Amino acid sequence: MKKRQLLPFFAIVATAFVGCEEKKVMTDNPLLLAYETPFNVPPFDKIKTEHFRPAFDEAIKIHNLEIDTIVNNSDKATFQNTIVALENAGGLLNNVSTVFYNLNSANTNDSIQAIAKDLAPILSSHSDEISMNTKLFDRIKTVWSSRNTLGLDEQDNKLLEETYKSFVRSGANLKDADKEKMKKINAELSTLTTQFGQNLLAETNAYTLVVDSASQLEGLPESLKTAAAKEALAKGKKDKWVFTLQN
Repeated sequence: MKKRQLLPFFAIVATAFVGCEEKKVMTDNPLLLAYETPFNVPPFDKIKTEHFRPAFDEAIKIHNLEIDTIVNNSDKATFQNTIVALENAGGLLNNVSTVFYNLNSANTNDSIQAIAKDLAPILSSHSDEISMNTKLFDRIKTVWSSRNTLGLDEQDNKLLEETYKSFVRSGANLKDADKEKMKKINAELSTLTTQFGQNLLAETNAYTLVVDSASQLEGLPESLKTAAAKEALAKGKKDKWVFTLQN
């Protein structure tokens, strides 16, 4: 009897532990909390590199739930419950992505670049699963086909048009086999694009032009020549000028 009771007991403990861990991720991660800052600026002083992956995982999970709510709505597809709902979905993922990719562009490091490489195929797959969701596209088509009877204003018409075209261009009308091919292509492209960007950044940072004759600097502003001389000294090149692509 006691042995039979052990499994449910440990299952309950494990479930409670996982729940606590998820709650901890939610409450301790500044990317998943409301920004209590002037102008709603992200709290960069509190955001750490290790916050990003859990934040992305949680944001993707929430976005999927939002999409499921739209898809499983038993009411007939309307502009509000489908197009507007889709437009409003993914807010958290957009916030997390904005912070991460701005940091990746302006103040990156090896850890952030590693996360970016890991995320590339994940976010590509997430986007494809939405764009190629047959049930979701069926609802969009329902609204699109009745667009002339909806009495939408210019702005709403534009949103409907862009939403419909975006899904078509992303492969929503493809056959299942072709969708799978496109998903693989998109995943590879996302990975290669990220790698190319990182390679380009590394080469840009590594590039130096060493000038050893003052005559070659004629016409340059004094401030630029002074900066190049300081850069040369920092690199142990006395009486020379070093120019980088960051000058």
